[in-house]
Amino acid sequence: MNSRLVSKSVRAFTLLELLVVIGIIGLVATFAVPAVSTMINGSTLTQASQQLTNQLSSARQYAITKNRSVEVRLLKFGDPETPGESAADPTTGQFRAVQLMEVLESGVAVPIDQVKILPRTVVMDAPALSTLLDPSDDYGKIAKEPDMKIDPELPRGIKRQYRYVSFRFQPDGSTNLAPKTSWYVTLRQLKDKVTGKIPPPNFFTLQVDPVSGTTRPFRPNLG
Repeated sequence: MNSRLVSKSVRAFTLLELLVVIGIIGLVATFAVPAVSTMINGSTLTQASQQLTNQLSSARQYAITKNRSVEVRLLKFGDPETPGESAADPTTGQFRAVQLMEVLESGVAVPIDQVKILPRTVVMDAPALSTLLDPSDDYGKIAKEPDMKIDPELPRGIKRQYRYVSFRFQPDGSTNLAPKTSWYVTLRQLKDKVTGKIPPPNFFTLQVDPVSGTTRPFRPNLG
């Protein structure tokens, strides 16, 4: 039997072809990176909005079920990993955490659960777009310091170096907020700047009905 050797030629890419491919990859990356960044930012804002909504819903349900007042604390602190902020000085920081406290018959407030910290890139905007964070509103929510004996500590060296404003859900599900005022809190990306009362393109606002205690979400349709 005759065997026949077949030679195959192997053709390599030329330098010009490689440069063209690299150029195409770079062009695709130029358009893809902003899209991926926008998607990630939207995802973290969604995560934060669900976290805030769940916390307020849990606070109201706990107050009704346990027949106790529940205090919702919105915490402000400096993130040591954010430029311009200091863990030792809460005035340099942002509102970026929620703490639920059960108010005992003695009037002492004790933690119901751990402090819920929002994703690092998301903050609660204060006070232009968040009446719940404006200490000038008269319903007793003056910015307060934590009790150094019983209030929880925060991680990353923050400990009890934070401030908070608060409101309460009553045992009937209502709140101690003034009924004639619109109460809401707005979440945004830390990198997004706010001018006056104009929100950034991507934000989330949660409104609290002071009488019923129910919440209503608002978010722009970016689709």
